[in-house]
Amino acid sequence: MCTICGHFARDGKIKSNDIYDMLKKMEHRGPDTHGIYMDGNIAQTDDIDKLQDALFGESHIAMGHSRLKIVGEENTSQPFTSCDGKLSLIHNGEIYNYKKLRTFLMRHHEVRTGSDSEIIVHLLEETYKGNLLDAVRKVTSLLDGMYALAVTDGRSLVVARDPIGKKPLYFIRNGSITYFASEKKALWNGTDDPERLNPGDVLNIDDGGITVVEGSHLQLPQIDIVDFREAVERYKKALIKAVQKRLTGLRETNLGVIFSGGIDSVLIAQLLQREGKNVICYCTGTEESGDIIAARSVAEMLGLRLKTTIIDESTVEEILPEIIRNVEECGLLQVEVAVPMYLAARLASEDNIRVMYTGQAADELFAGYPWYNGVVRDSGYLQLHERLWEDLNYLYTDTLEREDKLTMAHSIELRAPYLDRDVIRTAMRISPKLKIESESDSLRKRVHRQAAVELGVPANLAFRIKDPAQSGSGIHSIIKKIARMNIKQAVTELADRNLEQDKGSLYRYGDEPYGEELTRSFLQEIEERIKLTYIPEFLSAVQK
Repeated sequence: MCTICGHFARDGKIKSNDIYDMLKKMEHRGPDTHGIYMDGNIAQTDDIDKLQDALFGESHIAMGHSRLKIVGEENTSQPFTSCDGKLSLIHNGEIYNYKKLRTFLMRHHEVRTGSDSEIIVHLLEETYKGNLLDAVRKVTSLLDGMYALAVTDGRSLVVARDPIGKKPLYFIRNGSITYFASEKKALWNGTDDPERLNPGDVLNIDDGGITVVEGSHLQLPQIDIVDFREAVERYKKALIKAVQKRLTGLRETNLGVIFSGGIDSVLIAQLLQREGKNVICYCTGTEESGDIIAARSVAEMLGLRLKTTIIDESTVEEILPEIIRNVEECGLLQVEVAVPMYLAARLASEDNIRVMYTGQAADELFAGYPWYNGVVRDSGYLQLHERLWEDLNYLYTDTLEREDKLTMAHSIELRAPYLDRDVIRTAMRISPKLKIESESDSLRKRVHRQAAVELGVPANLAFRIKDPAQSGSGIHSIIKKIARMNIKQAVTELADRNLEQDKGSLYRYGDEPYGEELTRSFLQEIEERIKLTYIPEFLSAVQK
């Protein structure tokens, strides 16, 4: 797991110290080794500050990489170069089928390391016939995993992102120069918000300009599993393989699980234990919150090792700037949901955990949220099927990018077995009628729950009703109290800035000390102050 960044200057060359600046701002994503590419020249080091010596020159195309060691030899550093020297690549993510792909390359390629990332550059070399964009589009369709990658042949630069959007990637245009990076904070300039490269899309940059084209996207499979028993058996098989994939090549002795005591995280912890792994579960909440109570009860019942972070108002208020800086957004719901995961990851980091697992996406695959009952009632099961697919494909916007940044803020890689491509295909082949029995079905996720029971989760746990993270952890009420305490300061600052929308909020809420608009504005003030501390000289005035 890593960070990537780079630039492409269409009109000649520019100073390359921007690469160091971007890597430094994202060093938490890859604290172990660092490397740069500058017009064919490559430098690598285990000390990021030593890169400054190599970045005094100018370059037409430059790329930077920092690595968090998970898979591969200890001394492996990127960028990777093809055998013929034509292609150079940087990669952030994990490719779970890299060993299988590696067997196709051994006869004609010198694979120098055990890294999953190196396999990609050799696959590209095998496919490249002078058109780098075409090669990338062909190769990404072979990759089973999560990735954001960039590759250059010295003439063009192509950047790609995995179909689900597990790994974030942003870019910004500064006149004739295009910059890209794993996180927005490396590209904040005080004027424009960096653009997101959407999942499955490919960014092609050359002297002719910049284009975004469609790459490798998931296709919605037909519904052809209509028998409940068949659905459960196929799903169990796919999920077990998904967990096993996400253990390939791991040297880690301890693995973490983001844990709420709910069925999704319990099942993942159970499957990891079945594989003989030492699992430590992490949960965050108030002392009396639903998640903490459930997590303690479940951990004791299943013999799981559990560590908790108990929070109060002062804890949350203290870390709000950290949360917003790392999530790179200030939406009220985003901030609320981020707090438990951020603190769980921080506690895991103190235990030297480098890989954590999450139960994310089971609700989108198996209709876990209560509003899906309304879809069945109002529009029927076919519409439910399409809504689940839509929600799955938009998961990156409000969930995946946030969770990646929160865990990577503590140099931890987060893995999501429910987002395995074969799990997704299997789940979306299952009739939605097997997921929700009727519009009044309060449990939902019927196939998922039954599979959990058959995989060792006690029935009383498998059929626990879901509680949203922000209420299950007690965060929602705490955020409201913090907003109430700070509202006078926020109102004064907003009045000074003469923001019309906030005057509207004051009018609408009258003397009510807490209103969502004012709370959002308070959080926005924090975000704006944070952004100002990140603006680099090379991006301080974006050309129009």
